[in-house]
Amino acid sequence: MGSKFVNVDLVRLSQEALPIAKKYNKDSDNSLNQTEYNNFLTEWNKKNSAKSPLLMQLHMKTLSDKAAKIAKICDGIDSYKDVLTEAELKKFMYLCEKNNINDIFKPGTTLKTVLTGKDEKFTYNGASYKAKPKSKISDLKVRLKLFENWLKLDVISYKGSDKYFHSVGNFEALKYGSENTIKDICKKQDLDKRNNAKRPENDYTEDLYANFLGITFGKMYPDENPHDTMSALAPKGFDIEKSKKSGIKLFYENAKDDSKFIIKKSKEYFGFLKESYIIKRYFLEIKDNFGF
Repeated sequence: MGSKFVNVDLVRLSQEALPIAKKYNKDSDNSLNQTEYNNFLTEWNKKNSAKSPLLMQLHMKTLSDKAAKIAKICDGIDSYKDVLTEAELKKFMYLCEKNNINDIFKPGTTLKTVLTGKDEKFTYNGASYKAKPKSKISDLKVRLKLFENWLKLDVISYKGSDKYFHSVGNFEALKYGSENTIKDICKKQDLDKRNNAKRPENDYTEDLYANFLGITFGKMYPDENPHDTMSALAPKGFDIEKSKKSGIKLFYENAKDDSKFIIKKSKEYFGFLKESYIIKRYFLEIKDNFGF
C-alpha cells in the first residue's frame, strides 16, 4: 500500500475481501487505519495469502501473448504472482502505451475474469471496432460524454461507484470520438488532480486503470452496452439500470423528488468556480475544442 500508510477505503477492496474487512472497521468510518488494516490482513492471509484483497487488479492469464510479455516484466513489485496491482498496473499501462500494444486481452475475456481470475465464458457477435476520425464535432461529443458520466456519478452519489463511471465514461466516449482525444482529456484531468488534490498515489493509478479498462473493452466489444460490460466494477447494491439513464434525466428525477436539490447543487457547482484550476481547465477545454 506504499511506504507511508494512508487509510484504506473499504471501496478499494474486492467483494471477497470486503466482508472480512468490515469486521475490523471498529470506528465505522468506512476505511481501515493502520491497526485495522493489519488485523484485517492477518485474517485475510490465513486462507488467501497468495491473493490480492484489492478490487483493482489484473489477472495475467487474461492477457494476449504480447501483453503478457509486458506484464511479466512488471510482475514483481508485490508478492501476488501472476496478478498485477497498483504500482505494477501503473508500469504495465505505461509500457503497453510505449510499445504500442493494442490487443491487451484475449478474445472473449470479461472484466470479471480480469478482476477476479474466475473464468467466465463470453462470445462476442458484434462488429469490430473502427477508430473514429478526430474532428471538432467528435471531440465535443467525447467531452460531453465524459462530463455526463461525471454528472451521473455526482447525482447518483453511490459510494464506491467512481471507478465504474470512469470505465463506462471512457467506453461510451470511444463510441463518439477519437481514442487519443479521450486519453488526452483524461491525462490533463489526472494532472489537475495531482496538482490540486491530496490523495494517495495508488488512488490516481486506479482511476487511470479504470479509464484504461473502459477504452480497452470499448475496442474489444464496441456493440456491447458499456454499463453491463463494466458492471464488475460497480459496488455491491449499485443499480446498473438506473445508471443507464441520461445525466439530465437523473438530475430531473432527483429535483422532482427533492425540492431543494437544484438549489443545493447550484451552490455546490458555483462553489467549484472558486477553484482557479477548475476555471483554467474549463477555458482550456473550450480552447482545445473550438480553437479560440
